[in-house]
Amino acid sequence: MIARCSHCGTAVEVADEPPAGEEAVFCCAGCRLAAEIIRDAGAAETYHRRRTEYAPRPVASASAWEGVAVETAPDGTRSARIQVDGLRCAACVWVTERVLEATPGVRRAEVSYASGRATVEWGEGVSLAEIAGRVEALGYRPRVLGEASAPDRDLLLRLGVATFAAMNLMLLSAALYAGWFGGMAPRFVALFEWTSLVLATPVALWAAIPFHRGALRGLRAGVLQMDVPIALAVAVLYAHGVVATVTGAGDPYFDSLGMLVALLLGGRLLEARGRERASGAARALAATLPATARRLNDRGHPETVAASALVAGDRVAVGAGQEIPADGVKT
Repeated sequence: MIARCSHCGTAVEVADEPPAGEEAVFCCAGCRLAAEIIRDAGAAETYHRRRTEYAPRPVASASAWEGVAVETAPDGTRSARIQVDGLRCAACVWVTERVLEATPGVRRAEVSYASGRATVEWGEGVSLAEIAGRVEALGYRPRVLGEASAPDRDLLLRLGVATFAAMNLMLLSAALYAGWFGGMAPRFVALFEWTSLVLATPVALWAAIPFHRGALRGLRAGVLQMDVPIALAVAVLYAHGVVATVTGAGDPYFDSLGMLVALLLGGRLLEARGRERASGAARALAATLPATARRLNDRGHPETVAASALVAGDRVAVGAGQEIPADGVKT
């Protein structure tokens, strides 16, 4: 029989009678390791209840973590910012933060869903490469800030299939609409409608899977999110089209189904690119901030310190044309 991997959703062939004690099915050792990490962090139950999509499969990363700039505080705490790709919902952010904070040596972890940037602080006993490995084991893709991101090939493939089908469905529907006025022969009407059904089936049953999965997980978690009406609309349109095609009564409206899925998948792709642009804008803004500041000591003499070392109440000297290292009031 065919089952779904509990972590990434990949189809897995299993025996009819699973071994005693087996409560989950995994497609590979990476997904099993990711599930164990989530379970050891005490976040398994909440994560599976809150997630709206399967996590991506764990993959190897080629980033050179040894060359990442790491800030070290006076107390020895080190911090760095990395980019995390593959975050698909708020549960992805939640479990990533919980797993990182449960890692020995990590003191704080914050992940932004909007930009995909993660800020991590850690002490002795752990390295940035190990921290990135924990994120990678969950199935997400950590990378160095500024490193080119890999495109979501699954989304691109689904969008391509939906767009191709939608364009052909529009042409077939235009012929059917024209036949209303020209008196098209019934055999050609049936041919075009059955061809439309063949084209619309992979759109409804495969290309729209992200919306079906999101709606199902949202309902399980008791949350009515945007995927619910989308999945409902796709299901109703496809069911109506099948009935209309089989019975020959009414218009199947498969063109509307194809365009709906194609446009929504295109919107998801634009959202992902917008998130990448937001991350780039944040990096550009951070690059304009000076790394050092001229802080005035008790005697009023300037001394050069790291901008991150400034605290409320410090006075700084800013020369003409220089960037201001922190928020403040001119005196």
